[in-house]
Amino acid sequence: MSAYRLTTLAKIKKSKTIVLSLKKAREIEEILSNSRRRYEKLLRDSFLFSFLGSFRITIFGSGLLQETNSEYFKFVENLTKKLGKEMQVDIITGGGGGLMLAANEGLDEAKAELKKEHRKVHCENFGIRVNLPNELGKNENLDVVEDFQNFSTRLEEFVRISHGIYLAPGGFGTDLEAAMFVQLKQRWKIEQDFPILAHPFWRPIFRYENKVLFDDQVVNGHTPFIAEDDKKIIYYTKDLNEIVKIFKKHYRAWKKLRKKVKFMK
Repeated sequence: MSAYRLTTLAKIKKSKTIVLSLKKAREIEEILSNSRRRYEKLLRDSFLFSFLGSFRITIFGSGLLQETNSEYFKFVENLTKKLGKEMQVDIITGGGGGLMLAANEGLDEAKAELKKEHRKVHCENFGIRVNLPNELGKNENLDVVEDFQNFSTRLEEFVRISHGIYLAPGGFGTDLEAAMFVQLKQRWKIEQDFPILAHPFWRPIFRYENKVLFDDQVVNGHTPFIAEDDKKIIYYTKDLNEIVKIFKKHYRAWKKLRKKVKFMK
């Protein structure tokens, strides 16, 4: 998950002798444990400020797709453009190229049209980036950038600041992000009405997982590894109007909650 494994192991493999201090190890473990508790407390303490600050939709998708005129690129670009024009929500991506770039470009197009119509613009592009030496493509369409060295803390940031997600076509990274949100919803770690939408590209992949984890177990008389309701956590659609309609429902509920907020200096 993290580059420190590779760099550290590369160094010690060249050494004839590896000297480790048990005392220093105990000190580091204690500091790490305290820092972890502090980090988790800060996540809790910061959540409401983030949640009630602005409404944000995360678009997960491949960073490798470079064809800007491809079906998937245009779909994601049109999706975030429509979300921006109709809802003025922030768009979060991994801050890379490919379909992440498409998502951020789509919101930029929406902002440009809003300005032409002399409407106030209050939506932004967020890039939650991770250091990947082999990342393809640049993304300069970001208003807010957060850089992470580790996938784990980066994934937690998506959870902290997102109000809903859409899974565009992608690879292992998008699959990991999808699995994380599905597990959080399955185990009641996020709201049960948190919207997890996906392009039908993902349907055969997750359908096969559901078959192995649930259907095959039941057929063979074994206890399934997931509940039947877990198969319904992801909702598949590529209908732009339907996607916006679903997110709007959650946006209206969020705005109703936000009206209760009294900001203090």
